[in-house]
Amino acid sequence: MNTHQQNTGRAAGIITGIMQVPLAITSGNHAKSKGQQSCMRTVPVEFGRIVLQWAAENGHDMSDYLEGLDIPSALLNMEDTRIPVNVHYKLVQRAISLNGSIDGLGYELGMRIGLTTHALTGYALLSQLTLREAIRFGVEYSPLVIPIYRGEFMEGADQASIVIRLDFTPEAAMQRYFYDMALTAVWKGLRNLIGGVWPDVELWFEYPEPAYFSEYSDQLPKCRFGMGSNRLCFPAYQLDRKIHTGDPVMARLMAGKFQDQRATQRAEKPIVDLVRRELVSDGNGYPDMENVSRRLFMSGRTLKRRLQQAESSFQQLLDEARHADASRLLSASTMTIEEVATWVGYGDPSNFSNAFRRWTGMTPSAFRISLNNN
Repeated sequence: MNTHQQNTGRAAGIITGIMQVPLAITSGNHAKSKGQQSCMRTVPVEFGRIVLQWAAENGHDMSDYLEGLDIPSALLNMEDTRIPVNVHYKLVQRAISLNGSIDGLGYELGMRIGLTTHALTGYALLSQLTLREAIRFGVEYSPLVIPIYRGEFMEGADQASIVIRLDFTPEAAMQRYFYDMALTAVWKGLRNLIGGVWPDVELWFEYPEPAYFSEYSDQLPKCRFGMGSNRLCFPAYQLDRKIHTGDPVMARLMAGKFQDQRATQRAEKPIVDLVRRELVSDGNGYPDMENVSRRLFMSGRTLKRRLQQAESSFQQLLDEARHADASRLLSASTMTIEEVATWVGYGDPSNFSNAFRRWTGMTPSAFRISLNNN
């Protein structure tokens, strides 16, 4: 098989993975219920435009690029609007078809994303007074704008970090694309907030170093691979760096606006989706039902009753999160099985092994071997 055929076959596999993502966005490999389907996820229209910008820079005409995608060009030219996530997938799918692979596309697009790409969120970040305040605001409210990611801010005595997690589990190449794009964009956006110079920052990736990284290493900060999580790390003292565009009055106004928007979304979103979004591991397990109910501003009894009404349970959703994270870490990281067990909340690796066999029909080690064989 020649290189072109290999690339074409690889692209076909990745495209298949993309088209499966909408079904997996909130419920692993299970198709979404009717109630879940009504909550279509959207992103700012700029996320479509950056793909077209990349295409134009690589010699592709816009009309030819959009041909057959059933995406009206007028939609992508509208201001202050949002597009379904599936439209972004279609545009990325076309990029893969033209390139033969997805290698490096996450870096390419991440470096094109600016603060204004996130519409009102970008201006809200510009109004914060310090880097710490900007990160806290972004982590808290960015899921309203980019609903496929979850962030977590961790501050220690010497080190601070922003952990980024996908809200679904795509196949490996698409997973790298999403994390490449997110970490590159977050680094670039925060660096611009504090004046364009950010020493000692590092990007950590959970997967092994990809071959295409060498083409971009001189455009990125120091990167580490096989780290078990995807995060941006830097010295904690830098959190006090001032943002010269900071405005305390505007910051309060923006916080109120985003709080109202979040309250509206929570009122409309199914309870199962809300709980899933809160079930994010901190590296040693997941929040319990009491903590999740507190975050959702309801009692544990109310949460249990609402999940029962949705024909679900907290334990079922917790198992889904554990299964998805364990599969992802076993397939895309160099973490040991004991480390994966700890990450998904099992102190005893044998209990984790039993649970994983119940979810998949095989042990974690057999699962990892089967991936390597394939």
